[in-house]
Amino acid sequence: MKYLKLTITNLLFGLFLLFSSQLEAQRLWTLEECIAYAYQNNLSIKRQVLQTEIAKNNYQQSYFDLLPDLGAGASHNVGKGRVADYTSFSYSNEVNAGSMGLRSNVTLFSGFQKINAVKAQRYAFLSAREQLERTKNSVALAIASAYLQILFDREYYEITKSQAEVTKQQLERTKKLFEVGNVARGSLLEMEASYAAELVSLTNAKNKLDLSYLSLAQMLDLDTIKNFAIAIPDVSVPENFNENPDSIFASALQNMPEIKSARYALEKAKSQLAMARGSRLPQLSLTADYYTQYNINAERPIDPQNPTITEKYPIGDQLNDKLYKQLSLNLSIPIFTRYQIQTNVSNAKIGKLDAEYQLRQTMLDLRKEIEQAYADALASFESYKSRKEALISQEENFKYVQQKYEVGLISAIDYNIAKNNYLKAQSDLLQAKYQFVFNTKVLDFYKGNALKM
Repeated sequence: MKYLKLTITNLLFGLFLLFSSQLEAQRLWTLEECIAYAYQNNLSIKRQVLQTEIAKNNYQQSYFDLLPDLGAGASHNVGKGRVADYTSFSYSNEVNAGSMGLRSNVTLFSGFQKINAVKAQRYAFLSAREQLERTKNSVALAIASAYLQILFDREYYEITKSQAEVTKQQLERTKKLFEVGNVARGSLLEMEASYAAELVSLTNAKNKLDLSYLSLAQMLDLDTIKNFAIAIPDVSVPENFNENPDSIFASALQNMPEIKSARYALEKAKSQLAMARGSRLPQLSLTADYYTQYNINAERPIDPQNPTITEKYPIGDQLNDKLYKQLSLNLSIPIFTRYQIQTNVSNAKIGKLDAEYQLRQTMLDLRKEIEQAYADALASFESYKSRKEALISQEENFKYVQQKYEVGLISAIDYNIAKNNYLKAQSDLLQAKYQFVFNTKVLDFYKGNALKM
């Protein structure tokens, strides 16, 4: 009985492992899951995240630069010969003395340079954050293209497989007809050669599908493509294509990160120009000192009436007696700086103008990309409609040729020509279909919509 329970337990455990492995093998990746996984693991995105963190740290540091600084210092001097003893303001043959203290400095006014530095670092951080989004968008578009390539290669493989099966059936029928003497040996050889060629095409289609899977897996930085498969969505082409590139461009100006990044870069350049101009103004700062001195060899009088009678001056007493506090107000007025300020202002003006040009160039490039995507989508839509009509014609022609071949009215060569034309029409329709789908996804992307199937 105990052995029976153990056997049942082992059986259930084995079924559980088998079921778990089947679940793992059956996992299908959607386009959204692929993009989300890439956002977490893509190295280009990770590197851009680091750059964004650096920009964020610089932005935070610009706020800290507004605060006073505080530093501590200490020194100890040992000397022999006739040296100055600054602790007693006299000369001595031996000095063994030191000092220690604190110093703090704060800028009260610097032509608003620090305030503008905060603004510049803020816009630099915002620009870096938009660059991160731009990197994510580039990765998402590349993944969407690879995802659709798999769908295309999969459908083409299925079509090639179906055609090879049809040819196989015709080959078996031709063999039977040859055996009873109804067809010549040449027709059988032609059909065998055609079937062999289609098996090669089927192998090539399978290899291309595998390579497409490999390409997507590499984009996702997966360790292995074992059990890697994508979900097969229902991809269809609408009856009508109604898009307005002007409205898409208007939406893209508000949504696309490259436009936002260029605008933030322009604001950063404006702040840097204000910083350069601020260096022309006087600078006012406040310094606080808190320090004391000591001399190991120092002595102090015991009797005020007789200064010649002295005793060892304790270091602790010296530190208290010689404590010094100072508050300084410092004013710096730039009069002549070897034209350094003027050069900085001139360069800042050039930088601002370049940022303006960059923004305009980014907008022009975006406009061109949208117009090209719209033109490609429209062309692929028209191509899809015409190729759909062509496929219907080729399908009817193939059925007619197939019937004539089955009754021996045409040769195997004519049959293969019609079949190849039919296969090409199917391939052309598939290519136009997925090209249109990809182009419409690009247009949706420019409108600010998430990529999904």
